[in-house]
Amino acid sequence: MKIDYKFINLSYLNEISNGNNNFILELIELLFEQLPEYQIKMNEYYSQKDWNNLGRIAHKAKSAIIMVGMEELALELKKLEENAKEGKNIGDYQEIIVKFVNISNEAIKELQEVKKSIK
Repeated sequence: MKIDYKFINLSYLNEISNGNNNFILELIELLFEQLPEYQIKMNEYYSQKDWNNLGRIAHKAKSAIIMVGMEELALELKKLEENAKEGKNIGDYQEIIVKFVNISNEAIKELQEVKKSIK
């Protein structure tokens, strides 16, 4: 797992797992479930103008992606979370959501490669 990926960084994951491949695989599987769900929910809450729940799901997504070293996207989600909870800068929400969807889809592809390399 020493490959350099464009979107993910497995340093933190390797550190917290102590090299336990089963733990890494479990976390990857969890992300395969969570990320698409977060994408759908963000778009739903945005469409419904449900800023409070948009902020909540941005927080959950931020926590998930930080595990695979996506700090820059996590900062964007933190901004979305804080703004949505206060109903501020609404014009920025959609751009951040689109960025999250696109980048997390790329991360999923990279995580599929990681999964193959572990098995």
